[in-house]
Amino acid sequence: MYPLTKLYAREMYRQKLIYVFFACFFTASFFYAFFISTPQMEEMLNINIGIVGRENFPEFMMRFYVGTVGILFNVFLLTLFICEEDRNKMIYQPLLHGESRSRIIQSKIYVSVSMSMIFVLLTAFINYTTAFMRWGCEIFELTAVTRTVTKYLLSCLYMSVITLGIIALCVCTRNAWKTIFFVIIYMLIDSFIYSSNILFLQKIWVGYYLNLCTFSYEYQKMPLKETLPGIFVMVLYGFIFYRTSLCRTQKIDF
Repeated sequence: MYPLTKLYAREMYRQKLIYVFFACFFTASFFYAFFISTPQMEEMLNINIGIVGRENFPEFMMRFYVGTVGILFNVFLLTLFICEEDRNKMIYQPLLHGESRSRIIQSKIYVSVSMSMIFVLLTAFINYTTAFMRWGCEIFELTAVTRTVTKYLLSCLYMSVITLGIIALCVCTRNAWKTIFFVIIYMLIDSFIYSSNILFLQKIWVGYYLNLCTFSYEYQKMPLKETLPGIFVMVLYGFIFYRTSLCRTQKIDF
């Protein structure tokens, strides 16, 4: 499977959209780090630079990528990577050298999940780079860095699960626009569940724990009693999405 995975990795990282997106993200982070320090921006955005700046800036910027922008970016990228190849009959049919449908979709899953984790880590690098350019070494206060890196690692897991969910949608709907529509619906439901008081539903929802660490425990250490259940729930969802993709791929009848 390794040659196939390598082939798909090359195909994925040839997408110009990736480089355009992260160039824009770096530019936005850079200017945001400098502009939020001005009195006019503080007043317009209703923020306190003493809270959202310096060592807290990388965590503050994390929510923009993981909460909304990163998910939308992933869904557009993955629909190109999977749905468009399905339309061209290139993804599910076995290759001439004997590769099965399962091995093809597994290779794509491995590449996509690895990509989503690398993108979160790249986002962390961009945010720390722009913060360092603005505030210098004071952003590397040990407690804040440990807390923020832990949250970025949790975000890696979350974005991997979301990626698996998007792949499962691509395989089940076999339509790019339907996939994008369902992902937008997911984001609306995710926001509703987090803001609701339905405790049971919150505890079993894949996005609840990431929202918890991003908002309820913002600039605070996420307690272990919340982190461990969150990891378990996300891993369970990831396994379900993974198995759904494989089973659905096998059942497709052209």
